[in-house]
Amino acid sequence: MPVDRQHAVILDHKNKPVEMAGCAKEEERMHELFSEVDQIGLVVRQLEPAMERYVAAGIGPWWVGTYAPPRLTDMKLRGKDVRFSMRVALAFVGRTQWELIQPLEGPSIYWEHLEERGESIHHVQLAVRRHSLDELTRSLAALNCPVVMEGRFGGSRFVYFDTTALLGVMAEVRDAPADYVRPEPDFWYPEGAETAAFRR
Repeated sequence: MPVDRQHAVILDHKNKPVEMAGCAKEEERMHELFSEVDQIGLVVRQLEPAMERYVAAGIGPWWVGTYAPPRLTDMKLRGKDVRFSMRVALAFVGRTQWELIQPLEGPSIYWEHLEERGESIHHVQLAVRRHSLDELTRSLAALNCPVVMEGRFGGSRFVYFDTTALLGVMAEVRDAPADYVRPEPDFWYPEGAETAAFRR
């Protein structure tokens, strides 16, 4: 999120001033809700050229899969039932997971992001250790950070919150059982580079 240094005003991605009254307290309250950053998520138009760039920079290998019905269920966009699908690539840098998302069919916040911001960072996935997802949803609603999109992939539920006014990006929270095992990918990139880091 850029800053107008001459007038000390924080600007959003459209270079419009962000209302900062009470933001310091809100950021402190958000810090109490989340434990750490688990993932950095980017939206791209095509996975393959993006993965190629990242592998050249030393980031990889990539687990590549398709999120689509019937495995992808319970999809909602701003509270309304929808059907969407996407291709996803996952890699680790240290303990932090990187995610590349290529939207496919149906309306989604991924398509909206591409139209408004192009290929760029879309969200951070924040770990929640001390609160249930329902408790977190109520707390973020009180901070004017509503749920914008959600779904369930196998036994793993994902929820996106509109935290752009506070963080400059969306926030994602994932809720999966302790014994959840990520399904086998469509393929690994580069080929043959399977790693055990993707079990969750």
